[in-house]
Amino acid sequence: MKKILVFLLAGIVSAGFAACSDDDETENTQETTTDIQQTDTEGQDVTQVVSSSESASFVRAGFTLTVPCGAVPLNSDGDEGKVAFSVARTQEMPAEIPTGTDIANQASIKVEPMNFTFSSPINITVPSQGCQMDKVALLRFNDYTEDWDIVPFSTLNTDGTASASILELGYFVLVEYQEQQTYGGIHIPNQYLDPNYYYYLTLTPTNTTNTDETIKRISFAPNNEDLYMTNIPLGTYQVTITRELRTSLGSSSSTREYSELGQITITATLQPAGNSYSTYTGWKELTPQDITWTDGRPEAWGNETVTYGTGYFQATLTWVNSSGSTTDYDLHLYGPDIHVYFANKNDGAFELDRDWLHTIGNATENLYSINDNITAGEYQVKVHHYSGVTGKRYNCRVIMNGTVMVSTTGAISQNKQYDDIYSFTVE
Repeated sequence: MKKILVFLLAGIVSAGFAACSDDDETENTQETTTDIQQTDTEGQDVTQVVSSSESASFVRAGFTLTVPCGAVPLNSDGDEGKVAFSVARTQEMPAEIPTGTDIANQASIKVEPMNFTFSSPINITVPSQGCQMDKVALLRFNDYTEDWDIVPFSTLNTDGTASASILELGYFVLVEYQEQQTYGGIHIPNQYLDPNYYYYLTLTPTNTTNTDETIKRISFAPNNEDLYMTNIPLGTYQVTITRELRTSLGSSSSTREYSELGQITITATLQPAGNSYSTYTGWKELTPQDITWTDGRPEAWGNETVTYGTGYFQATLTWVNSSGSTTDYDLHLYGPDIHVYFANKNDGAFELDRDWLHTIGNATENLYSINDNITAGEYQVKVHHYSGVTGKRYNCRVIMNGTVMVSTTGAISQNKQYDDIYSFTVE
């Protein structure tokens, strides 16, 4: 392997990984325990690669990210996919947080890959210890609306943390409002849920039509537990319930089914009382019975992202193309006698395996090393605005040997212009 200069490799940091199993362990919503070993990995520049047949749990900046078995989608050939996760504390926000809020417990992070939709929801546990729960909220930045979405909580844990379910990563911030908020909540008693399944409840606002651009509010319940969803803005929603036949987040799911439950309107404000959701009042009670299940993944979750290549070197460019506002950015790698881009996708030890044009949705360009036979010399990663709307925000992350060398946000304001992202030297 050639020696790559201009950066220092971080020390190896491990996380809790496990191959998918069929163990009979269960979870408790008040404990958030799994059969996945949980490891504190505070080296924020180190990635954690998780495959479709693995589960993993790791701690960064006070947050815990738990990836269930099967949450990572397959690749374009239908084979096992891999995703390089990274979590970093950040003070760089894509937009101002809402008026009347403060960041709680310094809890603001950037989680990648950006603009990536998983096959199943991922669990994120937030450091809400010491917060007043009727004033606290987890926010995620929505690139479609260019504003912050409220992420519902599914569990209130005995250590003072709270957990939520998410299908997409990105910027997250835990905030405390100066005044008590008028959020609603949904409760499904466990007697209406089959104890052999994990359940997910999904709410989508009734005023949206494009699935990819729809706000997705999700909560989950493990085997034989009540299902709760808190921090729901008052209003009317389409309701979808999904279940996966699994014994834990670390076990494989042999069945996924969903059912559309129609519309509900949340009008009552949830009233916290004590340290358990079972003592709260004001729930919108759902008692689903005689459900007709459909095999597969619900449309309400949006289109899952086909995984792309990872290697010793990986550069990934992402942005969002929304209705009526599309951009074609291109990722370029320049090196000694090579230029890898959309018109020359394979050159030397590198390949561009994802080229995005004007399609609506989460846009991705990905370029990675397919072997270790990298020619010595100088290399540059650039982003080019090829066509479409100018000034659209993008994110570009460069990984070398499992370390995030740069993760930057930009916006090219003139057509046909380039942004320099990262340079490195191979000897």
